[in-house]
Amino acid sequence: MPDQRTAHIAQHPNDTDTTMNHLRTSNATFPRIHAAVAALALSIGASAGAQHLGDIGLVVDGGTITTTEVTVDGPGPLRRAFGAEFGAEGIPWFSTEPGFDAEAGTFPSTARVGFRLTQPLMVWNGSAFVTTDAGGPLTGERLKLSYLTLSSTSGSGPVDGFTLAVAPDGGWHRHLSMTLLPATGAAEPQPGAYLARLELTCSDPGVGASEEIWLVIDAQSNGTDFADAFAAAEAETNPACFGDLNGDRTVEGGDLGLMLGMWSQGGSADLNGDGVVGGADLGLLLGAWGPCS
Repeated sequence: MPDQRTAHIAQHPNDTDTTMNHLRTSNATFPRIHAAVAALALSIGASAGAQHLGDIGLVVDGGTITTTEVTVDGPGPLRRAFGAEFGAEGIPWFSTEPGFDAEAGTFPSTARVGFRLTQPLMVWNGSAFVTTDAGGPLTGERLKLSYLTLSSTSGSGPVDGFTLAVAPDGGWHRHLSMTLLPATGAAEPQPGAYLARLELTCSDPGVGASEEIWLVIDAQSNGTDFADAFAAAEAETNPACFGDLNGDRTVEGGDLGLMLGMWSQGGSADLNGDGVVGGADLGLLLGAWGPCS
């Protein structure tokens, strides 16, 4: 997996480092207490901090919420697959990363932004994502998302989450607490690469819900399973774009230049597969002109 993608599960400094460092070094025999204190510490400062590298960036494009990767330069490329890791903050089966970041002016200041779990929690079986237990998702592992006293737990189908207020400047920076719950009767969850699928919503009628976000969570899995699971999620949410020769998710002048550079030859610009780049390929390129869907 390229370095940019593995950065999704990296932990980054935030405005509650002192509290989190204390939690990492304190007695680990009280994980529920630690989880509650961690959630409180993060929620206190979550809406006021700067954007965090690796978080899920939120922008409103064409009247709908779209998701990006937060980079050192701010919101980066659009994407829908993100990674997380349970236990990286010192609490087993728990994480508050990645957060959600929207810059000032993104949302109406009077609005609330929330989420909806669109599918049951799933787990990677080595070749595909399947429900967490053959007997049904409610007898297998479940994912609990919480913020202070609010919480929502995945079920056998879509589950409504909760909403949180937008900051007065129109920004929205939140870190939700994520806890992996064990199967019924089990002492703890099974290790693996889990998949949570959710959409983000806004109470303002002028802002539509996001497309489905795929959050792949490493729960003490082996590295290969997580890498394969994340690659599958990214392939599903970011399919190939016909005519996009330079990989920028838009068919435009840069792609035309590459095609002209391959004229009368073979190569990736041979869109119709006849072995030579020519007028037919140019027609296909022009027919695909514009942003990828």
